[in-house]
Amino acid sequence: MNSTLFSFLLASSFLNPTINSSTHNNINNVINKQNIINVYPKQSDAILTNPGIGFTELQRIVSNEPSNPFYGGTPILSYPDTSTVYYRWYWDQLTTSDNPNLNEAMLKRKIDNVLQIAASVNKKVVIRFMALRGKGDPIYDADVNKDSSGIPCWLVQELYGHGLYGTSCHLSDKEAVNMFKNPWFIHRSQEFLSALGKRYDNNKTLLRIDVGMVGSWGEWNLSGYASKNSLSVGLDDNGYKFQNLKPYIDAVIKAFPKTPKVMLGTNKGDYLSYATSNGMGWRVDCLGDWSKGWNHMENGYPTMISHMTDTSTNSHPDVYFNQRWKKAAVDFEICQGSLQDWYNINNPQHLTYNQVQKTFDFALKQHASLINAKSAAIPDEYQPLVKRFLNKLGYRYQLNHLEVNNIVHIDDYLQLKSTWQNLGVAPSYTNYPVTWRLRSANGNIIAYYTSKANIVNWLPADNDDNKSPTYIVNEKFKLTNISQGKYFLDVGLVEENSHHAKISLAIDTKLTDDNGQYYKADKENNNSHFQQYVPSDDGQYVPDNRGQYVADNSGQYNPDSYKKTVGYNNALYAKSHIKTQLLQHADMYDMSIDKHSKQYVEQQNNIGRWNEITMINVI
Repeated sequence: MNSTLFSFLLASSFLNPTINSSTHNNINNVINKQNIINVYPKQSDAILTNPGIGFTELQRIVSNEPSNPFYGGTPILSYPDTSTVYYRWYWDQLTTSDNPNLNEAMLKRKIDNVLQIAASVNKKVVIRFMALRGKGDPIYDADVNKDSSGIPCWLVQELYGHGLYGTSCHLSDKEAVNMFKNPWFIHRSQEFLSALGKRYDNNKTLLRIDVGMVGSWGEWNLSGYASKNSLSVGLDDNGYKFQNLKPYIDAVIKAFPKTPKVMLGTNKGDYLSYATSNGMGWRVDCLGDWSKGWNHMENGYPTMISHMTDTSTNSHPDVYFNQRWKKAAVDFEICQGSLQDWYNINNPQHLTYNQVQKTFDFALKQHASLINAKSAAIPDEYQPLVKRFLNKLGYRYQLNHLEVNNIVHIDDYLQLKSTWQNLGVAPSYTNYPVTWRLRSANGNIIAYYTSKANIVNWLPADNDDNKSPTYIVNEKFKLTNISQGKYFLDVGLVEENSHHAKISLAIDTKLTDDNGQYYKADKENNNSHFQQYVPSDDGQYVPDNRGQYVADNSGQYNPDSYKKTVGYNNALYAKSHIKTQLLQHADMYDMSIDKHSKQYVEQQNNIGRWNEITMINVI
């Protein structure tokens, strides 16, 4: 129970990257004459739901829980489990129409509520703040004037002389296009972001800020408001210079100094490279766009990435842009409304199986961590690709080998030499310290030891052609004030300054929760992936066999309707229409934890991630 049972006086820890050429498929314990045991945990190919990696939820907390306690829609059983939820708020949703100050009641009902519920079910939140709605997007938020374009009416009045006193809050195309250059709008934006930062910068549930505020949907373009020609919706095409946009980046840096940040990249403009050179990660929209002619996959992304480091054409190049993933995240959002859209052969933007694979491979090559797949159904045919993809996306830590003295005298040292690999494509950008735990046969926690190793530094291979480096951690600590007997040695990657294990390792061993209790499959709730483990008295567990995915056809759209509402030849408008459909519920944020949700919340908080590694004898 008390960590002081371990003496830290002579504890030591160091890392030595090497290449590990051997693999072991089963736990294999080999004991030599010096009472040293070598443990090779069995590797696992399970999809791991860990903080800050994988598919995200969009504008909801849960997609695939059948009872779906936090969202009113039909559960999307084919969508994988998620650790991260992605939310967006327009400025006019956080202030009243006639008061420049953030509205306390609106903040509590929306942002505070999402952060509270996400934390209650062990999820993180990514937030984007926005100032300009997509052209024609519907408004469902009762707090917002129905003619609002994204900024509150009082600000429209300050900028353009209308918006209050019975006049319309709606922005004309010209007003919207030029708004972000307006010095007063910049000043008010800085105040807005500063107030939000004071309230949320220290929130542990906030994974990162997606730097928005500029352009339609906060996506750094003027789609719907500038010329309908898709080549002219960029900021640079509409008179914007670097100095016009730099203040928005600086404002977020100043307002959220402790919160990681990502910023959208476009194939024009020098502002993303300025952001990444100042510590931000980057993200892009429209992953999977293979449209005929110009498209993001073959033209947009390569041009953008090349421009970031081009000292001849970029006024603020980041020559280390291609290495920034080692310290800051890379995120993607899929093009179209869902992977079902990719699959539908009646869709003019249908993707072949090979294109889907190339799409995922591209994201992995860029060392991505999160993919916004829009909480929509995933075709059965894509499940093998999705599984392979999720098993590489972000970080994936594996304990390959532990060398430990399995017989220890009281007041002597337990010596651990552990070998680790990151088999993903990115590091964790948060340290979850490696912690060892001694546990009695009845589940009582006897002692903890937290390593000095920092997993943020455990990088994966640079590319698929390289082997992931191994990281060797040597440490020893003294066992004092402990009774003789046999004890289980567990390992967990814990939240800092706690003993709450948060990271699932890519090994297949017996699992115990933070209280030292084993798990087994919960057969009474076998329809719910989130009920996968309950305490077991017999010391055994069974992995979840429900299967990650269940066939779901609810994500299909009607081809005839698609032709009428989107059209075959206007990819830009298609994207805008799909965004409109996705954002139909974007203003409906009021949620609460009720009796229906209580069991779900308790279960999520009860799931620990401690791996039983071996047993030691204290004599």
